Amino acid sequence: MDSPARLVGDGLENPANAYALRDAAAMFGVPCLFRDGRGLAGRWSAERAGGPLHIIDSAELLAAASTPIVAVENAPGATSVFGTAPPAGRPSVVVGNERLGVRPDVLRAATRCVQIPMTGRGVNTLNVASAAAVALHYLLAAAGRRTVRGTRPGSRRPAVLLLGPGDHVEAGSTLRSAAAFGWQTVGLDDRAKVWWGTPRPVRTEARAAARSSRNPLKVVPVSAQPPLPARRVVVAGLHLGGPALHRVDLTGGPETLLVIPDEEATGPAEQWRRLGPTVEFARLELPAVNVPYRYRLVAAIVLAEVARQLGTRAPGRAGPAPRHRPRYDSALALVDSPDAELVSPAELESY
Repeated sequence: MDSPARLVGDGLENPANAYALRDAAAMFGVPCLFRDGRGLAGRWSAERAGGPLHIIDSAELLAAASTPIVAVENAPGATSVFGTAPPAGRPSVVVGNERLGVRPDVLRAATRCVQIPMTGRGVNTLNVASAAAVALHYLLAAAGRRTVRGTRPGSRRPAVLLLGPGDHVEAGSTLRSAAAFGWQTVGLDDRAKVWWGTPRPVRTEARAAARSSRNPLKVVPVSAQPPLPARRVVVAGLHLGGPALHRVDLTGGPETLLVIPDEEATGPAEQWRRLGPTVEFARLELPAVNVPYRYRLVAAIVLAEVARQLGTRAPGRAGPAPRHRPRYDSALALVDSPDAELVSPAELESY
């Protein structure tokens, strides 16, 4: 059976991002190809990636008549990925270079260009693999779910707790996603010691993944051992029970705590009921089975769904402009001038 799409990484440089991109494609049962040009082939490790590097050349990628292109890029005229249906056929969903984005020839050939709405300050982009996972989720698995419009979306933003991430880069990338989607403070249960108290090289990599130099996010250490002061707790993940993610209200303001556990690190023995008096579960549904698990990818989709449910402020009606009587005399002083010339209305009409 043919896959519904294919994922293409356009000009990626970092092989670690390329490996994560393969995992994002596997989550949705689509192949992952790369248009090289920045030396990715020379840095590729088939052992670490779990397979060979599959290259697509420019001629095949840009043949949009047979394979329409959906470019994921914050470009002028791009539509929100929330509510955008993929074009007919088997589209190529293209994500771009970590620094430069999708190349201009792809943008010109694209049938559609979509962006992921973000409201963060300082950080307004996701890790390329996280962006691919979010785009594939809303284009393939959740097509047609539009952004909500309401009043004061910020007041309905839940508190977030990242529970036990087991890898420093996955933790850093997830903190970057939280900042990009508009959170200013995030709790972190750092039981695996991947963020605080780490060796300097690990700390440097984690902060680089979080874009700490431009990321104003405040990370607060939180222990999940005692009951947390939240009236409602929602635990969201890939292997949890409960309704599908989009069927659970993930908003509710600061009295709702959204917990995103690293399910490989926490395990099934986690005592969820100790998190609070009321614990609900939300499950990320994927079209593929037995998929590789990456914390940053699952967390990015969960945070994106919260952002979709929060929505944007509904456009208000502009009130009438205030009416003021002209006060020319307060701005201009009337003076007598010997050089003044009188002009009649008839002379003005002749011009």
